[in-house]
Amino acid sequence: MPRPPLSLAVIGVASLAILAGAARTVLDLPTRPPIVATVDLERLFNNLDLRQAGEDRVASIGAGFDTQLEELRGRIESLQADLENFEQGGEDWLQINDTVQSTISEYRAIEQYAQLKIEAERSKAMKSVYETIKSEIASFAAAQTPPIDFVLIDDTIPDLEPSTADAMLKQISARRMVYATTQFDITEAVLARMNGRGG
Repeated sequence: MPRPPLSLAVIGVASLAILAGAARTVLDLPTRPPIVATVDLERLFNNLDLRQAGEDRVASIGAGFDTQLEELRGRIESLQADLENFEQGGEDWLQINDTVQSTISEYRAIEQYAQLKIEAERSKAMKSVYETIKSEIASFAAAQTPPIDFVLIDDTIPDLEPSTADAMLKQISARRMVYATTQFDITEAVLARMNGRGG
């Protein structure tokens, strides 16, 4: 049995509900233009006290490995000098030679681990600084009157590096901004805030 067609009244009510929902959506949109600022992320990142503290911590870890490797290097040199006191191929010579080889293997293993560990710690420190920058910029933007809605990285600042045509095209394509006035640059204000020189 065929279904009866919807009445015009039902269709009309549904249409009004859809239009009312659309109107409500439009009314929820911002009624003012957004306030936009820019930041020189590279300059901010490179001049933060927080970043220097992270680098100092990584350097301290590296110094610990350097001390350990220096001790092993001295031990290897001492053992190699001892080898000269014994006849090559003799029992004592073979025993010391085995110790030399195992110490060299230990040295290489620690050296490789140190490189990986330092790189991982440097990466972790950079991520921590970046997350802190994001948080501080969000707080700074919200505290302004009126608040800043968007903070964009000003990538017009770095010069394009001379290169091949393909590489130059990639550099140009990677840019997201063509022009930005310095009037709305908040780099110094955020830098002062994060380094404790400002409010």
